Amino acid sequence: MRHHAVTVSVFHSAVVLSMTLMSHAASAACSYADAAIYNGWGWDAVAGVSCPPQDACDYTDADSYGGWGWNPGTQTSCPPLMPTAGACVDEDGDGWGWDGIRSCLIDEPTPATDRLIFADVPGSATAYEYSLTPDGATSVFQYWGDDLYSGDNGGADLFVMDNNSGTVKLLSVGENGAKANNDSYLRGVTGDGRTALIVSRVTNFANTTANGVQQPYLVDVATGTITQVLDSSPWSYVNAVLSADGKYVAFGTPAANIVAGDRNDASDVFLYEVDSGSITRVSLTAAGDELAGDARIRDISADGRYVLFLYESDGRSTGTQWLTGIYVYDRIENTNTAVRYVSDGYYAASISDDGSVIAYQYRHSDGTALAWLNRETGDVGAIDTTGEGYSSAPDLSPDGKYVVYSSSKTGLDDDVDVSGQRHQAYLAELPAGKTRLISRSVDGSEANGFVGSPEFVAGGKYVRFVSNASNLHSQDTDTNTDVFLYRMPDE
Repeated sequence: MRHHAVTVSVFHSAVVLSMTLMSHAASAACSYADAAIYNGWGWDAVAGVSCPPQDACDYTDADSYGGWGWNPGTQTSCPPLMPTAGACVDEDGDGWGWDGIRSCLIDEPTPATDRLIFADVPGSATAYEYSLTPDGATSVFQYWGDDLYSGDNGGADLFVMDNNSGTVKLLSVGENGAKANNDSYLRGVTGDGRTALIVSRVTNFANTTANGVQQPYLVDVATGTITQVLDSSPWSYVNAVLSADGKYVAFGTPAANIVAGDRNDASDVFLYEVDSGSITRVSLTAAGDELAGDARIRDISADGRYVLFLYESDGRSTGTQWLTGIYVYDRIENTNTAVRYVSDGYYAASISDDGSVIAYQYRHSDGTALAWLNRETGDVGAIDTTGEGYSSAPDLSPDGKYVVYSSSKTGLDDDVDVSGQRHQAYLAELPAGKTRLISRSVDGSEANGFVGSPEFVAGGKYVRFVSNASNLHSQDTDTNTDVFLYRMPDE
């Protein structure tokens, strides 16, 4: 297995220039006679100070021109700088402030509703699949807008942001620094924030065999290096998940050219080992035979030992255990275990970091419901009530003690009445603890707009979700879809 890589160091117009360049314009008294020796810098003998290079942008009057600067050397305008964080100001006295980019903590908030942070990134569009490092210093996100770098014509791209400076860097870059010629979707970030997994239909990542079919790539967040996971382009769509330690990628595809002998004409699940490049088909019977139905990847444990997938039988016999349901592959034991039979294999499921707890969605007579099970103790239980409505997208905390999900059901949080007209985000303590509505405004009411994509980030310190509600935070007054972080309760 060869590893294809392309090093990307493109910062585009999102790079924040130094404050020295921002505060000094070229002086009429500047001499540039020795500029070639001093990297373009000149000297003002009258003022006794250095002069910025003639081709540098001056942003002295940027406030008067919508953030645009001026290049005295080329006599052209310079694109606006990305904003940098300023002082943390708490205008409404709720303990949270605003630094010009995102929410910031003034004093430790006490009300449960004050745990919600408005974490939207620069730009006017939405940062889906937003992930945060445990120290809060770095965010990696998938962005749909066209205003974070020059020349962007829309579509989904991958970015990394330094949360201390506000500097944003494009990661999904095509060959020779060109824009990637198709969307890139974020599918996971390692626990240390160093590696991201994307799936993309691009054809212009350098030194790859990409052919426009959706397949997985690993991205080094620090350097921008993009590594192709599959040596030969698959014939069909690929979806994938990344282990928290970054050593394994589990993926599912109906492609028949991933491993030799794939003849079942069905979707299979595979495990890719990053260091060795080896690929193992994990959706097989104990005897190593192919399955007749489709297997679909759902999740992977932190160390890549356990792979969670759903199998949908087509009715043909493949052994007594291979009914439609949830299965766990053990990489160490090389075994598959059926942990729960369900009505079909399309629903979401999640596994804890150690592989012991599973949360899953299943069909219910009045919609869909959620349940959990502990593989070590055999305990099972309901996550939501099984009343009318739909619950979806369960995601377990790394330690398996909590699950976050979205639901249109009512009566899940005893302290809050919801209308049931739209999905809200909920946090439930397992095995049978309190359920909290976390898409909740400061006045205690439900979100007045769409809520989706709840997921644990920053090692379980926060729950991230997106919403176009206008009542969740004092700094968010529009109906654009924004990113919110719910700070988890202290143990």
